[in-house]
Amino acid sequence: MTGLEARLERSTLPTPEAISGLTEEVMEFLGEQGVEVRAAHHTALVLSEVLTNLATHGGCPDRPARVAVTVEPHQVIGEIVDQGPPFDPRLAPEPALDAAVSDRPIGGLGLYLVRKLSSSLEYARRNDENCMTFAISRGATAQGGPVV
Repeated sequence: MTGLEARLERSTLPTPEAISGLTEEVMEFLGEQGVEVRAAHHTALVLSEVLTNLATHGGCPDRPARVAVTVEPHQVIGEIVDQGPPFDPRLAPEPALDAAVSDRPIGGLGLYLVRKLSSSLEYARRNDENCMTFAISRGATAQGGPVV
């Protein structure tokens, strides 16, 4: 990290109340750092989706996840480390967006959004923990697409 970067580190349970509190704190932190509203919202959304999935699908709502958010000049980096079962979010199946809403299974859009909003998404399994790192572009566009 250079002297221009700021970092927020927290440990949180993946419960709705704790996730809400964390995303509010992250939004405030990013605002204080001058991060654009779009990038701040995208960062909060990715954190919320991944932590919610940890609670609902990872089977460990009672084990805290470690979260870090780092502000860099051109991007926001998020890190989530949890003790859930191995799960690489990059390998989740794409939702059938061309199917009628009534024909689609419930769920699956959260990780789709995580992948679409992140300019990079990395995963590793280390020391029996999931380690996910994502980046949200600041200013211009993520992955060359339109600003959402």
